[in-house]
Amino acid sequence: MARIRGEQRLLVGFGVLVALTTAIGLISVVQIHALATTIRAFGQRHLPIEQAILRMKVSNTVYAMGVRNHVLWRTAKYLQAVPVASGLTAAERSLEDFRQALDAYDALAAAQPQRAWVKRLHEAADELQRMGREILALAEGESPDKDRVNKLLLTFENRSYKIDELLTESLSKQNLDAIDAQLRWTDQQHRASLIILILSVSCSIVLGVAIARFVYRSLTQERQMRERMAQRMINLEEEERKNLSRQIHDQLSQDLSALKIYLGLIDQGLPDELTELKDRLEKSKKILGNLVERGHNISELLRPSELDELGLVESIAVLVAEHRDITGCRYRFERPATQLQLPSEHSLALYRIVQEALTNIAKHASATQVEIALRQADGAVRLTITDDGQGFESEEVFNRPQRRKDDTMRLGLLGLRERMELLGGRLRIHTAPGKGTVITAELFV
Repeated sequence: MARIRGEQRLLVGFGVLVALTTAIGLISVVQIHALATTIRAFGQRHLPIEQAILRMKVSNTVYAMGVRNHVLWRTAKYLQAVPVASGLTAAERSLEDFRQALDAYDALAAAQPQRAWVKRLHEAADELQRMGREILALAEGESPDKDRVNKLLLTFENRSYKIDELLTESLSKQNLDAIDAQLRWTDQQHRASLIILILSVSCSIVLGVAIARFVYRSLTQERQMRERMAQRMINLEEEERKNLSRQIHDQLSQDLSALKIYLGLIDQGLPDELTELKDRLEKSKKILGNLVERGHNISELLRPSELDELGLVESIAVLVAEHRDITGCRYRFERPATQLQLPSEHSLALYRIVQEALTNIAKHASATQVEIALRQADGAVRLTITDDGQGFESEEVFNRPQRRKDDTMRLGLLGLRERMELLGGRLRIHTAPGKGTVITAELFV
C-alpha cells in the first residue's frame, strides 16, 4: 500500500512538473507575442505618425520662410533673401506636402482628439495659405504699403507658429506619450513575466529535485530490499547446507560406521570354512568405509566445519594443504598482515571462491604453481588467486549454452560472481589460452 501511494505521489509530481513546463512555455510565447505586437505598433503606427508630424513641421517652416523671404526681397531688396525668394514655387509645394503628411496622419489617427486636431490643422493650413497669398499680392504691387505688409506678415508668422505649436504640443506629445505608455506596459509585462518565469523555474527545480530524491530513495530502498532478500536466501542456503552437513556427519556417517561394526561382528562369528562369505563381508566393509569417507567429504563441501572453528585464513590454509597433497603443485599462500574481522557471509564467500578456484585448477588447469594472496587495505579485503596453467577463452566459456555436465566451472564462477555482487563486492577473471588465470575478488567492509 505504501509503495502504491508513493507511485501515485510520483505520478502527481510528474504531472505538476509537466504542467509547470507547459506554463513556462506559454508564458514565453505570450511574452514573445507581446514584444512582437509592440514592435509592430512602432513599425505600423507610431513611427509613421511621428514621421508625418515631422514632415508637417518642416513643410510649415519652409512655407513660412519662403513667404517671409520673398516679401523681404520685394520690399527691402535684401540680397541674402534672393536664393530663398527665388524658391517660392518650392514653398508652395511644401504646403502641398504639409497637406499630404496631414492626410497620412489622419489615416493613422484613431482617437477622437486626433481627428479634431486634423480638422483644425486643415483649417489653419487653408488660412495660412490665404494669408500668404494676400501678403505676396500686396508685396508684388508697385508701391506696397509696408506697414500693412509687415502687420500681415507678423500675423502670418504668428499663425505659422500656432500650427507648429499645435504639432509639437498636441500631435507629437500625444504620440510620444502613447509610445512611452506602450514601453511602460511592455516593461511591466516583462517584469511580471520574468517574476513568473523565475517562480515557475524555481518550483520546477524544487519539484524536480524532490522527484529525483524520491526516485533515488525508492531505487535505494529497492536495491537494499533485494540485497536483504538475497542475503537472506544466501543465509538460508548456508543454514540448510550446515544442517545437511551436520546430519550427514552426525547421523549418516555414524549409522554407516555402526553398520560396518556389525558386519565385523558378523564376520567374527562365522566359521573359518565360509571363506566366500567372509570375502563378501570384507568387501562390504570396504564399501561402507568408502561411503563413510565420502560422507565426510560431502559434509565438508556442504559446510566446512573448520571455517567456524578456525576462521577464514586457517581454513584457506587447510584447503591449500589438501590440494598440495592431491595435485603435487607448488602452492604459496600469502596471509594478511592484520587479523581479519569479517561478517560470516563475507568469509564464506571468499572461502567458496578459493574452494572453487582450486577445484578448477586441479581439474582443468594443468598448473605447476599456484599463488593465493589475501590482503586488507583501504577498507577492502582483496583475494587474488594466480596459476600458470593453460588458461581458457573466458568469453567463449561464459557465453556458450549451458550444459549440465561440461559447464560446472562456468556455473560455479558465475554463481560466485553473482554472490559477490549481492554482497557489494566484485569478482574479476583475467585469463587467456596458454597464459594462466588470475581471479581477483574484492569485498568492502
